[in-house]
Amino acid sequence: MQNKHITPARITSLELLNKILVSNEPFEKIINSSKKFLQLDDKDKRFTRLIITTILRKFGQIDFIMNRFIKKGSIKKNNLKNIIRIGIAELIFIKSAKYAAINEAVETTKINYSNRLSKFTNAVLRNIDRNSEKLSSIITDEMNYPTWLIEDWKQTWGIRQTKENIRYFQKEPYLDISVAGDPKEMERVLKGKNIYNKTLRIDEIIHPSKLPFYQTENSNYHWWVQDVAASIPAQLLIDSDKMTIVDLCAAPGGKTIQLLKASKKVIPVDVSKERIKILEQNLKRLNLKQNIVVADGRKWRPKEKIDAVLLDAPCTATGTIRKHPDIVKNRSKVNLDKYISLQIDLIKQCLMWLDKGGILIYAVCSLQKKEGEEQIKSILQTENAVEILPIKPSEVLGFSQAITKEGWLRVFPSILSSSGGNDGFFICRLQKK
Repeated sequence: MQNKHITPARITSLELLNKILVSNEPFEKIINSSKKFLQLDDKDKRFTRLIITTILRKFGQIDFIMNRFIKKGSIKKNNLKNIIRIGIAELIFIKSAKYAAINEAVETTKINYSNRLSKFTNAVLRNIDRNSEKLSSIITDEMNYPTWLIEDWKQTWGIRQTKENIRYFQKEPYLDISVAGDPKEMERVLKGKNIYNKTLRIDEIIHPSKLPFYQTENSNYHWWVQDVAASIPAQLLIDSDKMTIVDLCAAPGGKTIQLLKASKKVIPVDVSKERIKILEQNLKRLNLKQNIVVADGRKWRPKEKIDAVLLDAPCTATGTIRKHPDIVKNRSKVNLDKYISLQIDLIKQCLMWLDKGGILIYAVCSLQKKEGEEQIKSILQTENAVEILPIKPSEVLGFSQAITKEGWLRVFPSILSSSGGNDGFFICRLQKK
């Protein structure tokens, strides 16, 4: 689709959205593999990304609005629905210039379908625009999440915490960077803010490759992308006397890099060859050489004595919805049950590798209690030779309010509210008796 009256960003947004909404692939992967997107200038890339992330983040609200102005079944083609979705996103949430948003949606419909349907698009969007104030007053953020997920959160964490989680998930994401060198020096270099330990936050939406020292031989200026909450599990081992550590489910490699930079002996293990490629690229960029084990953690066995295991287990990743809004459409109760089964198998396997005094850090970037607290309770009931080694406030300054009476961490997205929030996580430290 080419037309001088339609901006490249809107053309690209529609083509990408048509793929994203019918795929289970992460939306970032689809975007970054699009030649058309990569050929856009920076301004159009930002606008394209804004349109797509707004639709993913506000999908429930957008469809609620669309369905109020379109008779059920009157649109047979999903592509036409996506043209209207883009129009709604621009009019109600992005607040684009009304003429541009409506006119380009109309032109896009005309090119893809017909003059008749372009008049339909025009009528629908103008009607929505006229009623925008009323619509904004009746839509709620909860509309953007499946009922099963909302009910699970409400039953587990209560209505107030659920609303707080959703409020943070609706915010634009930030970019967190872990640094190898002096955080204060890197604040100056990267123009970020040191928010916790060796994590810098950059509020500007920018591709990491555009940041200074993306490629450098000077290890003092090495950095990698990693959410502030995701840095905690490895830090608990960095501050310990444990030296030989298995990083299970290691890709894309943030925790492996953390541990290597702290001079730990690391054995990264991951089953996904595709994700391992990303891990290899991240290690290579930082001039780190490390053998990576390609294996299923449920079947693999270490060939040497292990002091500790870091298991950042596969999960629903509901704690990362702010950065990955497509998780909402790609997760279900069925997914949750599959993850729970996999997690318990991996935990039991990890414990078998450890001798007395060995440590297992279990972490999931999930807000589902079944993947966190209930997994640990289940293990403690079936495994007599393991106990919780409580996390101390002094070990997680800034996150100490997330420590529970059991001694694990339940990190909500609002813990670092003064800095703009964080990913949701569950982290527990187990010790072999």
